Amino acid sequence: MHRLDAPRVLITGAPGSGKTTLAQLLSERRQAPWFELDAVVYENGGGPKRPFPERLALAREIAARPAWVVEGNYLWWAEELYCAADLVVWLDLPWYVATARVLVRHLRASLRGTNRHPGLLRLARFVWRYRKYYFTREPDSPTGPEDDLAGNRVATAVFLQTYSHKLIRCQSRAEVRLLVEEISA
Repeated sequence: MHRLDAPRVLITGAPGSGKTTLAQLLSERRQAPWFELDAVVYENGGGPKRPFPERLALAREIAARPAWVVEGNYLWWAEELYCAADLVVWLDLPWYVATARVLVRHLRASLRGTNRHPGLLRLARFVWRYRKYYFTREPDSPTGPEDDLAGNRVATAVFLQTYSHKLIRCQSRAEVRLLVEEISA
């Protein structure tokens, strides 16, 4: 049985899986700080990439805190956070659900003028890359410690085996709804 009241929770999954929404909910319910791994990798979450040692130092600072909610889809370089987490949640929703959410999110951000990654070409490249995340059959491995593009669904499953004792995997919207209901209860 997993402790939903765990003080340190790491949420992972593909873009559009609901990581940010779940992280915000958990952070609010627990009065715990919430961290986006994109903001650890990129200045302001979408700016220039931080130097690798700086990224590791930020992850180490977060891991040392007594309570937190972290969300992102990074694996290898973020391992210290996975180790420190009391609970790991993998939002492993179907490709078509995540893709629809990415498209809607992009459109809404573009209409509001807040899109950190504007343009249809960027969107098309992003969706194409994460299509590979879902449909590549062999585990993808990083070419080096700074390789943030490595990792697919198979590699995520392999990576998370180490944390199976503290893992919740949601593979449908219904499973996510049940998790949210349990958290909200």
